[in-house]
Amino acid sequence: MTERRLTEAQARAEYDRLAPIMAIEGRTMDEPTKELLVQLLQENITLDDALDAILLRRAQTEP
Repeated sequence: MTERRLTEAQARAEYDRLAPIMAIEGRTMDEPTKELLVQLLQENITLDDALDAILLRRAQTEP
């Protein structure tokens, strides 16, 4: 079986499909997190990589 990864354009289109659903639920996503999701959808990073990046960013912004 051949793996078929999403292109950046396809991953961004998937995000665009999810954004209205998130908005209905009252959720928002900042630009850095959106970029992590696009990379995750493309399989350029793992879920662990994305979580590590989010946690690191939070640690840097906390007082």
